[in-house]
Amino acid sequence: MRKYQEFKVSYETEEQQVERLKEWWSENGTPLVVGAILGLAGFGGWKYWNAQQIAYQEGASDLYLKVAEVVASDNKDGLVTAAEAVKTQFPKSSYAILSAFHIAKNAVEKGEFDKAASELTWVVDNHADNELAPVAKIRLARVLLQQGKAEEALKLVEFEETSGYYALANLVKGDALIALDKKSEALAAYEIASADLEVVARHPSLQLKMDSLAEPSVVETAEAPKQETQDSSEQSSDSDETQQPAKEEESK
Repeated sequence: MRKYQEFKVSYETEEQQVERLKEWWSENGTPLVVGAILGLAGFGGWKYWNAQQIAYQEGASDLYLKVAEVVASDNKDGLVTAAEAVKTQFPKSSYAILSAFHIAKNAVEKGEFDKAASELTWVVDNHADNELAPVAKIRLARVLLQQGKAEEALKLVEFEETSGYYALANLVKGDALIALDKKSEALAAYEIASADLEVVARHPSLQLKMDSLAEPSVVETAEAPKQETQDSSEQSSDSDETQQPAKEEESK
């Protein structure tokens, strides 16, 4: 009898546990299932998206090889066509940016600055978050300077000090300030650029620009003592002329 009672209590306890489990499942089961399904769907979606991105970049890379081949060859006739194909078919890729750079460079070499500016502006407007965007801004600023648009160029090269292109941007900034006849500010920008040894090595004309801006002050400093000597000489001459009649009077 005692065993039966123990079994009954145990059975009732198990039944109660089952009932509680059913109640809990009715309250929480559906959200869990939905969450699991969404989790699996999300994981599957991420894998699909990742696969698509890889395929996209690989396609862009394969097409860009044609651009690289033309650049490496002596005949640049097919460069623009090949580069435009990359931009058209894979506009969101970094290869599209590189293609735009090649088109812009080709345009600059031909003196087609409007075309070059258009290509670089496309990069700045459509790939602002890309790591190559600062390069596009600096190159666009240089093209704008060629077009006589110094004010627009200056706006493009206002970089943060933390930027890896800060020194190079200041080199172009100095050129823009020179065009605007702001020589002291230009010298300050050049001095910032000169602190980067790589920029100095790649742009030997930087030191010449700095020297040309520093020369006027050096000349003024050198001329100051000369002017003082001349003034002293004139004063001495005046003194001699003043003293001459006195000597003549004494001789009389």
